[in-house]
Amino acid sequence: MSVLHSKKTQLWVVSSAAALMGIGQNGLLVSLPFLVEHSAFSLPTWSILIAIGSLLFLPSAPYWGRYSDKHGPKKVVLQALIGMAFSFILLLLFAILSEYQPSMFEVCLFGLLLSRIIYGCTVSGMVPACQHWAILLCGAENRLQAITSVSIGLSSGRLVGPLIAIIALKFSPYAAMGLMIVFPVIALIAMLFQPIPKLHIEKDNAVEPLSWLPNKAFLPYLGSGLLLCAAIALLQYSLTPLMGSVTSWSTPNISDGIGVLLTISAACTFAVQVVVVKNKRITSSHMYRLGAVGLLCGFGLFLFSNVWVYGLAMAMAASSAALLVPAYTCEATEKRSDAPGSVAGYIAMSHTVGYGVASLLAFTATMNPLYPIYLCLVFSSLIAVTAYWVTKKQALSH
Repeated sequence: MSVLHSKKTQLWVVSSAAALMGIGQNGLLVSLPFLVEHSAFSLPTWSILIAIGSLLFLPSAPYWGRYSDKHGPKKVVLQALIGMAFSFILLLLFAILSEYQPSMFEVCLFGLLLSRIIYGCTVSGMVPACQHWAILLCGAENRLQAITSVSIGLSSGRLVGPLIAIIALKFSPYAAMGLMIVFPVIALIAMLFQPIPKLHIEKDNAVEPLSWLPNKAFLPYLGSGLLLCAAIALLQYSLTPLMGSVTSWSTPNISDGIGVLLTISAACTFAVQVVVVKNKRITSSHMYRLGAVGLLCGFGLFLFSNVWVYGLAMAMAASSAALLVPAYTCEATEKRSDAPGSVAGYIAMSHTVGYGVASLLAFTATMNPLYPIYLCLVFSSLIAVTAYWVTKKQALSH
């Protein structure tokens, strides 16, 4: 029992729970060409459905962050896992039903909408609660290490997600979604055996609770998170038409190609987080600036219409994002170290808005496959400006 309750074991379980979000996100993206081909719904419809689930993170992520600060992260993680499993049950059921019963189009659309609403309202608490749990385990003085542990979990999920989806899709267009019902149930069982983490709440009347909406001090970091997720998600949505424009591949081959690119992305993210971030090779300020410049260069490479160059571009963009996320998350949580769950909720909220913006702009890929890349370059340029402004301001204050 002591081994089960050791901090390393708990941290591993928490990171594994976070990994499920990465598996689900990238697995769904790899499945998207098959879902468009087999279900009764088009790519824009699926994009809107995915966006609705993501946009619901906007009100619910801060709520779960505040709830985690007050009542502990375990309850939040448990409800997120239950919500994830149930939402994928509905997603699988109504996607299959739409293929074999086209006359029930409206019913299936409502069912898919309901599944995404459940996903958005529950799973939104996963990352804020996991980060809060990790900080409680590692200590506030090791905040960057704790945040990176959860980020590594997400990256691991994004790494194995496409591989799992590619293998599963060989058996059925819906097999990947079926696995996303099983995985959360397994994680839920493991999480139930973990002890409730002890909250270290300082009862100090001078400390004001965070407001529902973030104040100006957090805006640069939240803006970076919004723009980063908007750029990455917009790229992911546009991979199918982008690869279709430079190849004559069939739908299964394009799906496999997207899986390979997403695997390259996740592998580079994982490597950077383990080798550079977790080992504290550079400071968060340097990570912020370096990640911003690298992201801009990575998206620039997507202007070259070559599949091999896409691999290099994906690697550079992913490596840069791996530096950016822990950098601005760490600096944001340092602003209010007494409320890590609430700050993580703010970050999750900004990421959600970014995903929503990307979903709304995904139609640009149907006009021209390169239009989303132009938007990604604009977003990454704004991140670079923000990063240098923030770090320069910090240097002058010191």
